[in-house]
Amino acid sequence: MIIECKSIAKEIRERAKEEAGGKKLWLHNIVVGNDDASLVYARSNLKLLRKLGFDGKIHHLQDASERDVLSLIEDLNGERDVHGIMVNFPLPKEISEMNVRSAISPVKDVDGISPVNYGKLLLGEEVLVPNTPRAVIRILEKITELRGKDVLIINRTPVVGKPLALMLLNRDATPTIAHSKTKNLKEKARNADIVVVAVGRPGFLKEDMVKEDAIVIDVGINVVNGKIVGDADFDALKDKAHITPVPGGVGTVTNACLVENLVKAAKLQGAI
Repeated sequence: MIIECKSIAKEIRERAKEEAGGKKLWLHNIVVGNDDASLVYARSNLKLLRKLGFDGKIHHLQDASERDVLSLIEDLNGERDVHGIMVNFPLPKEISEMNVRSAISPVKDVDGISPVNYGKLLLGEEVLVPNTPRAVIRILEKITELRGKDVLIINRTPVVGKPLALMLLNRDATPTIAHSKTKNLKEKARNADIVVVAVGRPGFLKEDMVKEDAIVIDVGINVVNGKIVGDADFDALKDKAHITPVPGGVGTVTNACLVENLVKAAKLQGAI
């Protein structure tokens, strides 16, 4: 059974646009180096923002030092007409990810990556949270009651797994985080009501790893023979479980959550 995500994304986008009250909000997206995927993502976000009546700017710093990046963030923090700041990862290895995260103003942190916003999430307060985990939650809340559910998250990164586990705990679910060193992964997956997979390996989650009528949220994006596919064996699982498609699934809702966070950030700044 395929989980229809486009309508969820549309609802989030329309509500965000309504809450903006006609205010033209600006998102500034920083891309460091020459990662093609980051540029594609930044351009797609800009296209979506303009479609909704907002706008943005991409700062492509090809040969920037850490000081250059931090200086740009400091300037953007001080600009009243900058409502959101987003830095695309990965960064070049000579630039400290933690220093960059820490430099972004917490009220302009539309990707929910600053230590301040992470700390609030840890304490149970969801203000500006990472967009991908937020998208997973929005999808799950549309199709099931999370209270008491056993959820296996196959990802332990600060981008997906860790914040998602905290958000699930806030909703009285019981999350388990699995990773490359986890023992008996297949057994754990088969016992879960919900499996969230984000490992970057096409077809990783097989049919025999999921119980009947489970929910599978596929966060993976892989390119195989020119085709975008997820981390789950979609064709094998679509008749056994409730599963999000790739493309047109979590990524679509993630983009909508970014718009939602931009509006939240503007409100925190008193711009709306």
